Amino acid sequence: MQKAIVVQLVSFAPLLNGEGIRYREDKTCLTIGDMSNYTGWVIFLSCRTLETIYVIKTVLPLLKNAKASYRLIKNQEQQYRLNSGAFGETEVGKVITIFPCSEQSAIDLSVTLTRATNRYKGPVVPDALRIGSVVFLQVARAIPNESGVNIQLSHPGKMKIPFTVPKEYQIKKKRKIIIGKYFIPVELLRASPKGDIYKAINLKNLAFTWCLIKQGKPVALDDHFNREMKDRLLWQKEVLQLLSPHIYTPSVLDFFEEDGSSYLILDFAEGESISKLIHDKLKGLTWKEINFLDKDLILGWFLKSLEIVQKVHAAGYVHRDISDSNFLVMEDGNICIIDFELSYSLEKQEPNPPFLLGTFGYAAPEQLQMYVADPKEDIYSFGALLAFMITGIHPIELIEENINNTKAKLYRLTGSPELVKIILNCLEVSRKDRPELITIHQTIKRHTETLKRQKS
Repeated sequence: MQKAIVVQLVSFAPLLNGEGIRYREDKTCLTIGDMSNYTGWVIFLSCRTLETIYVIKTVLPLLKNAKASYRLIKNQEQQYRLNSGAFGETEVGKVITIFPCSEQSAIDLSVTLTRATNRYKGPVVPDALRIGSVVFLQVARAIPNESGVNIQLSHPGKMKIPFTVPKEYQIKKKRKIIIGKYFIPVELLRASPKGDIYKAINLKNLAFTWCLIKQGKPVALDDHFNREMKDRLLWQKEVLQLLSPHIYTPSVLDFFEEDGSSYLILDFAEGESISKLIHDKLKGLTWKEINFLDKDLILGWFLKSLEIVQKVHAAGYVHRDISDSNFLVMEDGNICIIDFELSYSLEKQEPNPPFLLGTFGYAAPEQLQMYVADPKEDIYSFGALLAFMITGIHPIELIEENINNTKAKLYRLTGSPELVKIILNCLEVSRKDRPELITIHQTIKRHTETLKRQKS
């Protein structure tokens, strides 16, 4: 397999070594000092991936002088994961986490760090007080529990704040009454560091229909090629305009920028996600325990999902974000596919390079390693999707690097050798060893027919 891009993802440890700073290292972070059972003000520095080296070089002397403990993301690869929400959406933007030795030290550091970093940009840290371009604050509180004390980070809220908050960050942002000229948000479906999603009323051309607003926040999901969430929304717009006349997916109504954010407006798809429906159907039961009708219904949804992605592939695209959240079951029983922001055109070889990462647990290993996109990435994701649909367990918890462990789990939970075999075939590390969509479809179809014969 060929790499789509060869990017030197920088480690930040040499910067600490160069300053003679001792640190502890784990899978994701470099830790300096002791912050165990810390309570008080916590300062976060956010930044774009390409600017992190410069931010670190700028602030290291300040942190050393303040004798502060701090935690630093380990390298640019982990920073991509951090800012994509892979470690939890509450962690987005927390590139450097600083634990001042006293409240006065926190006050002094907040001033010096704000001045030193005001030329940089970074994603917004969720549930934090912003006091500078890339400087954010939370408070660490000790919360007693059965096993002792749990340290929780949160927005300071109404507590007295001994920091100077610039006017531009004092304004409490209220939900907009109208976005653009024609779209009235009615319900916040999802708040996210990369952008919020709303169900809204479309007044354009006096339509008075439901629509979906997808926001792209500034600097969100930045990469080595100066692309961010805006670029992903623009690409999704282009793909949907080509595919929506032929494939069951929402049509584009509008795209615009407003107050620093970008907005993609889509038709609203009235349906339930496969994620919700599977949890409703299984209700804590295993595949062995549910009845034939529910098994037939679940496998029917899977077959229809395969069929719609066959059409996507036939149109020359790889979806690259197959997951339980991106298929909706409509009232008429049809499947609607959504979220094409990571998709790739095989004919145009665009975007070049493909947008990074994917849904962890579903994304093929080579996709996360930035190889050239291929339809077999979607095959891997379908293996993960089928595993979820017959167990109710998210693939990130179910699929292990040791495939024998995954196999044992699946057998124990499903008791279905045929379904386990097709899942494991899809999850093959080598693309060439993964089956074609038509083969998966035929295998699942035969399995459902066998279930029907056994039932009768």
